[in-house]
Amino acid sequence: MNKALSKFLVLTLLAAHANSCAAPDRASMDSSRRWIDRPWEIRYIMFVGESEMMAAMVAAARKQNIKTIQSESRDTYIDANEFFDPFATLKAGTSVTLGIFVVPFEMDGRIGGASPSKQLRRLRGRRNLLDHLVAVDAESDSGKLYFLADWSQGIPGNDTFSPAVCSVWDADRYGGSWKGSDLAGGFGCREWTAQLYQDDRPYIDVTSDSSHGSFIGNFVGWSRFIDPRKPMIGLQGKTWLRLHDRPAGEQPGLIPDMGKWTAKHHYPMPERQAHQPLYPNSKYLDDIHEADRH
Repeated sequence: MNKALSKFLVLTLLAAHANSCAAPDRASMDSSRRWIDRPWEIRYIMFVGESEMMAAMVAAARKQNIKTIQSESRDTYIDANEFFDPFATLKAGTSVTLGIFVVPFEMDGRIGGASPSKQLRRLRGRRNLLDHLVAVDAESDSGKLYFLADWSQGIPGNDTFSPAVCSVWDADRYGGSWKGSDLAGGFGCREWTAQLYQDDRPYIDVTSDSSHGSFIGNFVGWSRFIDPRKPMIGLQGKTWLRLHDRPAGEQPGLIPDMGKWTAKHHYPMPERQAHQPLYPNSKYLDDIHEADRH
């Protein structure tokens, strides 16, 4: 990805972050520090994108966070992207390197020792009344609020792909302004979660299919403690990759022969999608409008 395009996408993402992180009124500010009273369920949240873009997001978050902290607003979120360094990298073909950052959690919500970030290991995950997933000081449960992701309840009455952990990309991905040529990719949190929830599906295929070919775009993945571990695979051009929760004994990297790999593990072959995203809001307008009337 060239630098100009990378910068544009980062600025777009930060603008969306600003909308997500702002506390526009007193009611929202109060709700940002009121937690949903239920046990923590999430085993990990994973952020994936091209490595150049991931690095640019980290740098942009650090710059923005300085301004946010200087504003001295107690209830404005700090962007946790600042701590997504170092992130793992994976070569995907000759011209693309993916960046992958995993935030692991313990069952009490503390961010686990496997996290490469010392700052994150001091924090605990919380879900607040705004349905935001945030991180706060693990000991005091107070201090700065670090924004991680959204907790999306999805479409009313539909549990195929919700509830789900979603990113700021996903509001555009499932809205009416989405373009099939978008470099963030048509695979998003709903496609991930639908595969996570399918008991008979042995892996999660994160490929974005478009008229320009198959690739791995920008998305957030996640899993609960109750979910079986599913390998995460994806197709970049003509190259299949193992990315996370691989079968025992396998490392992240290339899958030279997908036919042999699926046969070895008794998996079905992945199928390409005719269109993405699979679950845009436009398919559920009646349900959305019905919910808005109540």
